[in-house]
Amino acid sequence: MFINSLAAFFAYTTFLSPIETGVILLITAYTIYALTPERVMLDPSEASLAKADNQGFYMYIQSAWLGRQSLARTFFPFFVICNSTFFYADYRSENGTYTIESWLTILVILASPVLWWTVSVWRSSIHASRFWASMARFFTVAVYYEYILRLIIGYYYPHIWFNCQQLIIEFGDCL
Repeated sequence: MFINSLAAFFAYTTFLSPIETGVILLITAYTIYALTPERVMLDPSEASLAKADNQGFYMYIQSAWLGRQSLARTFFPFFVICNSTFFYADYRSENGTYTIESWLTILVILASPVLWWTVSVWRSSIHASRFWASMARFFTVAVYYEYILRLIIGYYYPHIWFNCQQLIIEFGDCL
């Protein structure tokens, strides 16, 4: 996350400086830490529900949505999938095999899972320490920053990743 997009954004634009970006991220991290509650212990009846929900993929999705999974089991699978998808889309666009629409379609495809992931991490973070819950919540908010950054690149600075001479059919995208 932010590896390709933020580096390209800093290298080819003057929209934001690295210092301004660092300040925005630090303020976001502090705000999230301040708003994150301390760990809540589960009742024995709720703890048994979490174990009963681990029977299949759909039950995992539901129990994560309801906050019955551990924070690690909720956070890490989608974090890896989301970042892998971003890297794959960036790789394809840098090699000239993705158009701007294909690259932006990845964001649309990931929109619903990102919303699910945000709610799931927020609800599951009450079972973790305040530090790890804040870190997980910060990274979910950082995905929204990544979305905003990718939309800015896609609409205002497409020449960063896309060869506009090869996009004759979609020439209007690179203006």
